[in-house]
Amino acid sequence: MNRDPEAWKRLGRLFRNARELEGLTRAEFALKAGVSEKAVYNAEKSDVPGRHQPPTLVKIAVGHGWRPESIQQILDGGDPIAVDDEKSTPQVNLPATGAQAQVLELVPRVYEFGRLCTSLGAEASARDEFDAAVQHLLESASASASKKGRFTLAAYRPHALGEGVPADDADAILRAMEDDGH
Repeated sequence: MNRDPEAWKRLGRLFRNARELEGLTRAEFALKAGVSEKAVYNAEKSDVPGRHQPPTLVKIAVGHGWRPESIQQILDGGDPIAVDDEKSTPQVNLPATGAQAQVLELVPRVYEFGRLCTSLGAEASARDEFDAAVQHLLESASASASKKGRFTLAAYRPHALGEGVPADDADAILRAMEDDGH
């Protein structure tokens, strides 16, 4: 773990600046990120942590719309990596059943699992292979669904818990549904 106090000050400043840019208080952002207000305060305070990096930093980074590995990237002198910078995910056609709702509910958590593993030290290439396997599985379900009637998910980008679908994804989903005659 990086123990450079200047690197941690920079991380804290970036966390604070991102929160203030959103116009959120610490309490509001804590609720959005799913952490305590004290965790937000400590992250922005910029102290070098004891033995281990606090696990709440990942939730705070994700709450700002950053990939979990942004923490290390910033500590190494780089910039945060926005979730939007990730590879786009495929078009997914699923049958309009209860199973479809379950899959759509699980997909964000599956991708989050891969990102969290990377933040804990897993190889980025392993995460990429995992993401590719998830995409393949979704495409396989899509191919099967196209024979049975369709529901189109035009795009998926991870977002903060409780934030809902990004507006441009919602527009793409509606356009895809209109194209399908729904």
